[in-house]
Amino acid sequence: KKIYNNEVYKVIDSRNINEKYHGLDDKFWSELSSFFYVSDNMELKDYVGFCHYRRYFGFGDDIPRIDEVFKDCDVIMCKPLKFKHSIFRQYSICHNIEDLDIIGNIVKRKAPEYYKAFESFVDGNILFPCNMFIMKKADFIEYINFIKKIMYEYLDIVGTDIKKRIEDNKEKYLKDFSPNNTVEYQYRIGGYLAERLTNVFVEKHFKKIKTYGIKITEFKY
Repeated sequence: KKIYNNEVYKVIDSRNINEKYHGLDDKFWSELSSFFYVSDNMELKDYVGFCHYRRYFGFGDDIPRIDEVFKDCDVIMCKPLKFKHSIFRQYSICHNIEDLDIIGNIVKRKAPEYYKAFESFVDGNILFPCNMFIMKKADFIEYINFIKKIMYEYLDIVGTDIKKRIEDNKEKYLKDFSPNNTVEYQYRIGGYLAERLTNVFVEKHFKKIKTYGIKITEFKY
């Protein structure tokens, strides 16, 4: 279903992406499968950004003049969420904290230049949600390479049978509240972990951040 009609939007249905990235499909990667597909298969423009099929930047069809916006900012993100507790604690409430620990150790080993940003992010209480952003082309390429390096190493460690991992560790993954109490929801941890890594990338690379609210077309998991 076409929500907006502005020509800057390119509709990509992840269900039609037949490629598996490191052996896993879009149900694990969530929106990341589209990110990978775009970076691998499309000619990138000067700026690259993503919305979701049910979440859009609040400007809707009234797309700002990106060249003008980027004169005063380095990246466009969603308005951040602020929690009463740390990001580390927030992840432990919603998911299996062992996965975020593994990610932190990988960052420390494989991308040590990002580790200070990782520690600062997980100890803080601010989250840019939804893996939605608009970046310059060069920044997007660096971002994708960072995400792949960390997430592919994560899969090399835990294996690609993520559903079995969840089934074998239900007491760690499944929570007492919906939708976090189902295997299907927790199976999307590729996207959830990448969402935290997106914030680490932003924390390290960008000082001037422009934010917009989110328009949500439906609440669905």
